[in-house]
Amino acid sequence: MAEARHFLSYGDVAAASGVPWNAARRRMDPHLFDLCRRATARGWPLLSALVVDKPSVAHGAMRGRPLVGFARAAERCGRIIGGDAASFLADEQQHVFAWAAKEQGHVLHA
Repeated sequence: MAEARHFLSYGDVAAASGVPWNAARRRMDPHLFDLCRRATARGWPLLSALVVDKPSVAHGAMRGRPLVGFARAAERCGRIIGGDAASFLADEQQHVFAWAAKEQGHVLHA
């Protein structure tokens, strides 16, 4: 998805994992935090920046609780958010897109 510059919903992640949304919902935050942690450990951008709430899939700009959750995960991984979580998210999404274009065709081990 990153190579195509597309965003995913939380439901898309659950479906790709073969888990119904009602079962995945409570596990999504820890799952995405683990993805942030692994990306940080490898020097990658925060790949979970592309996972957004369903209303934000078309444009990627989240607000409210989903944005707060992403920002908290980023801070727990040592990222500096600054005063504007929405700008941090947008910047991180661009970093993921650029990173994906650079890594295209490489086998990555998460």
